[in-house]
Amino acid sequence: MNINDFDFHDAEILEVREIEEQTIDFLINFCAESQNNAFEKRILRFKGVINYHIDEIPFCGRPTILEIVDFGQFTKIFGTGRSQIEAVRNKIEMQTNAGNRTIEYSECELITPQ
Repeated sequence: MNINDFDFHDAEILEVREIEEQTIDFLINFCAESQNNAFEKRILRFKGVINYHIDEIPFCGRPTILEIVDFGQFTKIFGTGRSQIEAVRNKIEMQTNAGNRTIEYSECELITPQ
């Protein structure tokens, strides 16, 4: 999934969970029908996460996504010599009403919870 295929503006972050190694789930109230202002719970799942950074102020209530800025792909190098590994990842900044969250990941998907 391309993160730019969806509009996450006004999606409320209900919960963030690391569900398995290098996978982070955001449970959000997602605007499924903008014409009717209908919000539904969705999971925004990031796989292959190598960095998740929160830079937000203390905030009363749940953060709301204002915008997601896509910085595109980059290559990160770990180790040196024969132990060197290159990882190609996507990088986004999730701007919320409380501050910013930066995520570096290999793939993402928007899932309807069961």
